[in-house]
Amino acid sequence: MKELAYHILDIANNSVRGKANEIIVEVIENPIKDDFKLIITDNGVGIPEQVLKTIKDPFTTSRTMRKVGLGIPFLNDTCINCEGSLTIDSVVGKGTAVIATMKYKHIDRPPLGNMPSTMTTLITSEESINIIYKHSFNNNEFEISTNDLKEILGDVPLSQVEVVLWLKDYINENLVEIRQS
Repeated sequence: MKELAYHILDIANNSVRGKANEIIVEVIENPIKDDFKLIITDNGVGIPEQVLKTIKDPFTTSRTMRKVGLGIPFLNDTCINCEGSLTIDSVVGKGTAVIATMKYKHIDRPPLGNMPSTMTTLITSEESINIIYKHSFNNNEFEISTNDLKEILGDVPLSQVEVVLWLKDYINENLVEIRQS
């Protein structure tokens, strides 16, 4: 995958299929320390231990329509190529945590991608799931959640066009702000 945002969508979709009602997407960028970390946690059904042992293998997938799952293996290879690692912790009945680390300045680290569009897509397409997005850049932080948005908007659906456009702009403005602080 050319952008890390695509991995975020892939893993979040796995969480949705895993019946999570809360998904936390955390992006930690620290160019000063040359660290990049992506953490996605959920409270879904979890991954059985025998699947977890082979989850980085492209022929391990829970999907029935195809026999290959490339998202996790590609992310694992990207982490290794960028002097990092991919850790997946899961407890059946409790949820899963995917932690990807890599060198921030590594020449092979893919760009993060369009996070305003990625997170707006997640938040507005899964209104029944509390999506929490946390992003930090050199210790400057921004956070938003589906539950906070619902509280502010009341009965206005998150998928309403004006809300979608505002949300993209709001996320973008805050990401620019934490990078400039």
